[in-house]
Formats: sequence, C-alpha cells, structure tokens
Amino acid sequence: MSSSTQAIADTTQRLTGIDLSHHNTVSDWSAITSAELSFVILKATDGMDYLDPTFADRFETLGTLGLVRGAYHFYETNDAPEVQASWFIENVGLRAGDLPPVVDIERVKAPVREGLQDEFKVFLDMLEDHYGMKPIIYTGPDFWTHVMKEHLPHYPLWIAQYGVDTPEIPDGWGNWTLWQYTDAHVVPGINGETDGNHFNGGIDDLRSVLLIDG
Repeated sequence: MSSSTQAIADTTQRLTGIDLSHHNTVSDWSAITSAELSFVILKATDGMDYLDPTFADRFETLGTLGLVRGAYHFYETNDAPEVQASWFIENVGLRAGDLPPVVDIERVKAPVREGLQDEFKVFLDMLEDHYGMKPIIYTGPDFWTHVMKEHLPHYPLWIAQYGVDTPEIPDGWGNWTLWQYTDAHVVPGINGETDGNHFNGGIDDLRSVLLIDG
C-alpha cells in the first residue's frame, strides 16, 4: 500500500457522497446505487468497545454493490488511544478500493486527559501502520483550532461546516479532501435526511486516495 495525499482540485469538480450510522434507516439499497453517489462512509466503532450494530452488514453490502466505501471511528478523548485503535482494527477489514481509515474527533469528554495531542497521534500511527495509509481526520474548524492546536498537514482532512460556500480550513492544512456540507441531504432509499459530503476532485482524484494492494 502507498501513502495518500490530499486531493486538491478545481472547486467546480466535486463528487458527492454520504455517511451513515445506525441512526439512518436504509430501506432500498438499489435506490441508493442509482442516486449518483460516489462513496458511502459508515460509522464502525466508538471509543474502546462500541461497534455500530449496522456496520458489518452494511459494509459487506456496499462491497457487493461495488460502491466506494469507508469506515470511521469516533474518537473518545478520555479513552486509551491504543485500545481504541485496536478495537477499530479488530472490527474493520479494509480492502483495496476502499477509502483509508477515518477518525472523527470533535469533542473533549471529561475527564480531560493530559497529552491529548500526543495520544491522538498514537492512535493515528497505529492505524497507519496497520492499513498502510494515513487516516482521514474528520473535525470541525473551531474544535481543531481551539482544542487540538496541532498541525497535521500530511493527513487528509474531512471538514464539517454547514451553511457556507467554502469551508474554513483549520491551521496547518492547505485544503480539504472531504467536506461535510449539510446534515439535510436526501437520498432515495434512506428514510429521512442524512449527512451530505463533497470530495474535492473528480473520479481520478478519488481513485488516487483509495487503498491499493501492497
């Protein structure tokens, strides 16, 4: 496997995808495949021992349907990073053609642990060692700038910001790879609204950041 780099492309060239968890009810997978989505990212794990009950079946289904798929871990700042990384690795078997592993960090949970930035880097390193590519970091601009205060420009950025024409880029990054631009995206086959995301590039750019055989 090779290291990923950020996809930086003309802003008029953006693919669209969604992310799902057990909070989203899927009623018709065939309708989803007809919705012109370029990727689907699923919540897999949270903290040291939570597995989204819908993850395994949905991840397998996406592979069968041939959709580009991804999986993310919700990082709990009060849990040991080594245990969190091991839990994700135990439950998520990424293959060639999948997105790199994703970690969602957006809040600090009491009790506040010292060395938050160093512990987060331990988590990132463990995922990179296992999967062979740098994880994608999902975060919000305010949280990252005021809490993390860490420059990790070599990691692909998935930024969450709604109601803007262009997302705010946290200190240390030059651009975004994924942008969660809404939580009110409507997709046939999914009951209710879901998160909508743009990928910063076209199909060739997307292929360039996917896992490949080592």
